[in-house]
Amino acid sequence: MSNVQPPPARCPAAHADDPDPCEGLVIVRILDQFGGDASACVHHGARLYASLIRPRVYPLPGCDGRAIEVYNRAQHTEPFAWTRDERGRA
Repeated sequence: MSNVQPPPARCPAAHADDPDPCEGLVIVRILDQFGGDASACVHHGARLYASLIRPRVYPLPGCDGRAIEVYNRAQHTEPFAWTRDERGRA
């Protein structure tokens, strides 16, 4: 049995100021350096991961390999990407 759930309107990791929609289901859990966590879709998981200091990412049960996808995408994502315009300006 899988704990994967469709996001309500947006996943818990989506920042309130981030206009981007979720990308698929909530499939990973992102932890910050203090143990705080948020469940996330791939897109918002990568954005959150890229914005944290010493983050960790774990797949939710039944989502093997998805944490690697979030990690890899975060390596090419600007921290706080939702604060930038289309040209990358803050």
